[in-house]
Amino acid sequence: MKRQIAKVSLSVLSGLGVLATQTLATAPAYAASRSQDRATSTARDYLRTQAFSLGGLIDQLQFEGYSRADATWGANHAGADWNKEAKLAAKEYLNSQAFSARGLTQQLVFDKFTSAQAAYGVANSGANWNAQAVKAAREYLSTQSFSRSGLVQQLVFDGFTQAQATYGVSKAY
Repeated sequence: MKRQIAKVSLSVLSGLGVLATQTLATAPAYAASRSQDRATSTARDYLRTQAFSLGGLIDQLQFEGYSRADATWGANHAGADWNKEAKLAAKEYLNSQAFSARGLTQQLVFDKFTSAQAAYGVANSGANWNAQAVKAAREYLSTQSFSRSGLVQQLVFDGFTQAQATYGVSKAY
């Protein structure tokens, strides 16, 4: 650990009007350990390839063998914008399967995004919830039999609004 030293000139108001120079030690600059540097580098590599929450990234770094402390350091110093990561995660999910807004929010929170980050990700994902309802209805129909009303009820249960579910079912049949 290195200390940064700064020279500061202070006017001392005394009876003599003397100008004094005083050396003050500033707060110590913390130098990261090699394992913290490696954890930070690994965290940045992960963030270049897929979206992570802070908690999810810490877990991944621990899985890679970093201590909890080094994983936390690395994730905190990787330079991530966690709202942006939530938005990217939301888009990744929407590209692979159908979600309602509520379902996607719950998934992002499960992935350890904060509620605020999850809400941001969902709101900024660019999702068309009617199109997601159609996609969900088609996914259900590809594996199960449903009446129209039963499928609407299932989509509402999954978090779609009544209007979105009705639209999805009408386009899926």
